[in-house]
Amino acid sequence: MIEEKKLKRILKNLPDSPGVYKMSDKEGAVIYIGKAKSLRSRVKQYFQKNYQHSTRTQKLLEKMVDLEYTVVDSELEARILELTLLHQLTPKYNVVMKDDKNYVYFRIPQEDFPRITIVRKIQKDKAKYYGPKTAAHKAEDTLKVLRKSFPYRHCGLDIDLIKENPKGDSEVKISHKVIKYPCMYYFIKQCYGPCIGKCKKADYRAQIDNIENFLHGKSENILNALNVDMTTAAKNKDFEKAARIRDRITKVKEILEKQKISDPNQEERDIINYVVTRDNAFFNLFQIRDGKLIGQENFTLSARDLDENSPDPEVLESFLLQYYKIATDIPKEILVPHSLENDADIKEFIEEQSGKKISIIIPKIGTKNHLLEMSLNNAKIYADRHKPSWQEESYLGEKVLKDLQKLLNVKTPLKRIECYDISHLSGTDTVGSMIVFENGIPKNNMYRKFKLRTVENKPDDYKSLEEVLTRRLSKIANEIHNKNYVFKKATKKYQKTIETIIKKEDLRIGIDFKNFYILEKNNKTLAGFAAITEYSKKASEINDFYVMPKERGNHIGYKILNNIIGKAKSKRVYLICRQELKDYYLTNGFEEIKTIPEELLKSHDICTKCTVGNKPLIVAYDKLKHKPDESFEKIPDLIVIDGGKGQLQAGLNVLKNLNLSITCISLAKQLEEIFTPWAKKSIILPRNNEALKLLQRARDEAHRFAIGFNHDLRAKRLRPSK
Repeated sequence: MIEEKKLKRILKNLPDSPGVYKMSDKEGAVIYIGKAKSLRSRVKQYFQKNYQHSTRTQKLLEKMVDLEYTVVDSELEARILELTLLHQLTPKYNVVMKDDKNYVYFRIPQEDFPRITIVRKIQKDKAKYYGPKTAAHKAEDTLKVLRKSFPYRHCGLDIDLIKENPKGDSEVKISHKVIKYPCMYYFIKQCYGPCIGKCKKADYRAQIDNIENFLHGKSENILNALNVDMTTAAKNKDFEKAARIRDRITKVKEILEKQKISDPNQEERDIINYVVTRDNAFFNLFQIRDGKLIGQENFTLSARDLDENSPDPEVLESFLLQYYKIATDIPKEILVPHSLENDADIKEFIEEQSGKKISIIIPKIGTKNHLLEMSLNNAKIYADRHKPSWQEESYLGEKVLKDLQKLLNVKTPLKRIECYDISHLSGTDTVGSMIVFENGIPKNNMYRKFKLRTVENKPDDYKSLEEVLTRRLSKIANEIHNKNYVFKKATKKYQKTIETIIKKEDLRIGIDFKNFYILEKNNKTLAGFAAITEYSKKASEINDFYVMPKERGNHIGYKILNNIIGKAKSKRVYLICRQELKDYYLTNGFEEIKTIPEELLKSHDICTKCTVGNKPLIVAYDKLKHKPDESFEKIPDLIVIDGGKGQLQAGLNVLKNLNLSITCISLAKQLEEIFTPWAKKSIILPRNNEALKLLQRARDEAHRFAIGFNHDLRAKRLRPSK
């Protein structure tokens, strides 16, 4: 909980202005983000005496140790900033929409012959977007149905119309020739063949208009247009074309018949309802256009420590804000199950997104209330669909973990298992992965990727593993073993000692003693020291970093570096280092840089021992890249490494160096052998053994995660620069 003096100071200085506030825990991680019309009134409300907070808010306040705020000009600006920060930071106690990377949209660009594709992100490219849709495979199925009724193209060809000939094929220019054309879809009559000039621009545009009407739910427009086309074809005695259009009308009616629900008012509206269970809010959304249900989507939001038996305005408000920020089709009417605390604010935000007036309605009786009940039932079905697999995995995981614990002869329960793998292509783009299973269930939000710093252009799985595990476990080791060390401002007591060491060790002379910090052991012994020189808001430099000889091997260097970086006011902290210490700094979060800041060059001469060729060897620590990591705070009960004896030994070397007692094993793929540090022979289990299946699942997940990251890096590196 926040200190009383600190809280009084914060509350005293709070402005009576709109803004966003961030609550942080003792590790510096942001655990809650809120917005306020008046920061002073809203924040003070949390700390009113005898105020009846919910259990969730009580837990939040117990963990909060700091509060920061940002003032903006209006309440709407505060809301937009809040949503941006929620997406970036995903705080533990906010209600945050999950799986936003999996949403897809239909995209129709502005082209002579527009293609229709499925994309995951809206770009500012003047194209039309329809969505979001929560399932890509359903979106693909929709396009397959539409292609049979309204032939269109989805290829990657760029087709520009040169000239239309009234009695013959049109002249077109084809660029970006990624396929041979015409393709299969032209021959099976699911594309009009604009690539070979077989259709007029207006005829193709008519098909796109029909598809857009379909996606908007304007079925009457489609049927009217098709009936006109069929009648015209029949009058012109083009009976073959008229028959094709008749068949198309039949297919469209079949599709639309499935969409009809009872809504006689023919209004455009979204119906939203939800249930809260197991720290999640499961939402159902019906999209009704022209009295027809044209879309049903389900969403999951994290909702920690919420009461499952009573509605919570924050849950519903969070969904409305996050969904309508990414939605492309916003109706005039939105039905919700209960009142909102900030209804005017929510309404203003949605109207700003849609560019039109909207109504948020809470129906109590009649058709609209019936629609809400339908939505609630679907939300319950969606939640229940997740429940059996969740319960089954939890039960099986508990049983299997006990079997694995017994097999490995481990005393403590294996609640958290971490598995590691290394991936590279002939030594290039080497990456590492860490995946996490808690209680036998994958925890995707705890997965982490590592871009290797000490291994370049050469395959070295052992060294790569050592770097990954050192970066992962150093903070834990530091907190466990270095409790007797205190980091603080250097005192005159140690000034002569520090100055003597600087001269003797050929460190940088002339740094103001006010810039020095020390690490003191048991409040009486100097363990190490370093200085920080501030140049600007963007750059500062660590000088005279030194660990006393008697303390080397205790891994206190990490503690000194971590703490003095925290004291730096700049976003980037630089350090001029010797070649033999380069890997040490890289493993501790620094990165080698090519461009040296002018401040460093102007401030002093670079020592000859710190050069490679004629250039100084400088590493930098980017503070924005190293935010507090919840996954790294937890101690694993078991470490599993993808590989054999060599990979296991690399892991054991790190644990020995860091003086950590964590059970570590490896799993070799060829024979599915389990290697342990206490047995010369490997353990080979039957292929149907559940404990082996759990280890295989973790190993395969780590392998998949590492390969995916490696592919992403290679694709990025090989992508041609614009």
